[in-house]
Amino acid sequence: MNRRILIITETNDSHALAVAECARAQGAEAVLWHTSDFPMRAEETLLFEQGKRTLRVRDASTELEGGTFDAVLNRRPARWINPAVLHPADAEFAELSCREFRQSIYEQLNPGTLWVNPHDTSVRASRKMNQLAAAHTVGMPFPDTLVSNDPEEIRGFIRRHGGRIIFKPFKSLPWQDDVTYHVIYTTMLMEEHLVEDEMLRVAPGIYQELVPKAYELRVTMIGDRAFSAKIPSQETEGGKMDWRRSPAELRFERHDLPPAVTKLSKAVLDRLGIVFGCFDFIVTPDGRYVFLEVNQMGQFLFIEAAIGAPLVQAVTSYLLNGVTLPIGELRGPSWADLHDRVAAQAKANAAIHPPIPSRAWYEGTTPPEAPPAFQLT
Repeated sequence: MNRRILIITETNDSHALAVAECARAQGAEAVLWHTSDFPMRAEETLLFEQGKRTLRVRDASTELEGGTFDAVLNRRPARWINPAVLHPADAEFAELSCREFRQSIYEQLNPGTLWVNPHDTSVRASRKMNQLAAAHTVGMPFPDTLVSNDPEEIRGFIRRHGGRIIFKPFKSLPWQDDVTYHVIYTTMLMEEHLVEDEMLRVAPGIYQELVPKAYELRVTMIGDRAFSAKIPSQETEGGKMDWRRSPAELRFERHDLPPAVTKLSKAVLDRLGIVFGCFDFIVTPDGRYVFLEVNQMGQFLFIEAAIGAPLVQAVTSYLLNGVTLPIGELRGPSWADLHDRVAAQAKANAAIHPPIPSRAWYEGTTPPEAPPAFQLT
């Protein structure tokens, strides 16, 4: 197979390394573009000269020229500007320049290429309000939701929903000090928990009704195929509200997703303009499937490890064939086959590529070497 695929990634992304190895095992060429090296340790060029167009990318381990690929896996596009090399007055200009340049580079990859997922639509698809609008349009059930900075609207929503609701930020921005790393999870909220009106106005949020849970689902959609994992979160002590809070207690089971829910999930992907997504659902005690959100490039290796679903093979197959093949026709090594090899590659990459800066905002006394200036692009 002479297919050529490009994997846009950051340093030590196990998912990117696994898909690349699975593709190579099937005779394809897989090129890793370590976008997090840019601009500090990588050079990227678009040249129009003497009637020719040349795209050239050079990072610590890869050189690309031409930009002709059969498919692109848009895994973890990133960039990092070290603020130590800039005067503060220049930082905004540099950030704007890098963002616009990188967007143009993506758009110059050969037209007609299959993207998983398209870069421009990925950004829009990651916004929770766009996801809820897509679900509303296709008829996918989801919790009553208020998105607002209006204190009276927020208080009224809480009262109408029994005095207890769920709060979610638009993006989970972690922060850290010298002792603790803090992460915002899904949180139950009552009216007495609300901050002052001035703070509510400057920090719009997502407020949802509290939906009863029998269990939860993690559903990985690749094209029109669903791989569903059941999460008995209500059996845990710490993960009842958000299963990510209690990883040590978690277990996963294979689950048969009803065809109607698969069809609606595919309709949400289509509405968002993407072909891959990791869905989170609540299944209520009375058997209703309630959509929460879809991560347009979510993690899936932990699901394959837990339930044995052939997710690395399925993602690779979609890149190589442009369609979702039946499970019996999937080829290539599994995550279990690749785990040790990927771990070795990740270790080798760490010696070549600069480390990924922390995404957490720092509030301590001794700033870490990697300040919170890392950007997904």
